[in-house]
Amino acid sequence: MLKILFLSVCYTIAFYSSTILSKHFSPLLLIGFRGLISGFLLLAIRYSYEKKSKTNLIKYKHQYTYAIVFGFIAPFALNATILNHLPMIDTTILYTVEPIITYLLAAYFFRERLNKKQIIYLFLGTSFAFAAIMIEAEIERVSLVSWQEPLIMFIAVIMAIGWLAIGKLTHLNEPEDAIVGIGLITTGIVAAVLSLHLENIKFSTDTVPILIFLLMIFFGDLIVTRMRTKLSKQYSTTLLSLICIFVPFITALHEQIFNHRQYSYKFFLIIIPSLLCFMAFYFEETKVKKGIL
Repeated sequence: MLKILFLSVCYTIAFYSSTILSKHFSPLLLIGFRGLISGFLLLAIRYSYEKKSKTNLIKYKHQYTYAIVFGFIAPFALNATILNHLPMIDTTILYTVEPIITYLLAAYFFRERLNKKQIIYLFLGTSFAFAAIMIEAEIERVSLVSWQEPLIMFIAVIMAIGWLAIGKLTHLNEPEDAIVGIGLITTGIVAAVLSLHLENIKFSTDTVPILIFLLMIFFGDLIVTRMRTKLSKQYSTTLLSLICIFVPFITALHEQIFNHRQYSYKFFLIIIPSLLCFMAFYFEETKVKKGIL
């Protein structure tokens, strides 16, 4: 459980860093720098202590293509599209629906199976979290229907497909650092090219944004993405998608404490049972893996 909690905290830090940095950098340009720096760092770390490590890019070219496109390029670029167009509470919808979409896709394409208790906990947790965010978003905006909300749901589907593809590569014994490194470098190149053609370049050289940028790389890529990929051999893809479940709760606390944005008591009343359901899901899976059930 500590690993999942640790990843959740790191994931949330990376999420916040990206929202702060959107005020100082062009979104696609930020992704370009992030992908290139993180990718080269991961590959350098990998081949510095395991020089004989090889990837089978040609043999598994289709799997690598799916992992890179759906696991890195598409979600990174689409997230950059909506980041500055929605209130923060609305963007957290992505992190509540991803687990349920991941489960449905994993069950259909990869025959990933959960027991009845896990399914109940997963659906209850997702329903509670989604309801809490919808209630809070409705308070903030009269109309919830715009092009961004369907895009968020689409990104959730893409992310689920991407992590399933990444998980497939790890089960084919492809080196995890290489998968993530190649995916991030490719994403960095694509994002940088798109930024030059589509964005008004905004780049801050101030010390604080640069430090936050380095924190995002450290927590978001060197820890979360790398560690999540490694754990895909140990845990189900659905369980690993739950590392983002604390984002809505911590987002609400942060905004209420630091940004003086008042959240209704209904939000916290509904979101807490959601977190408890997801934690129960984790304990249920660990019981199954230990052969207790």
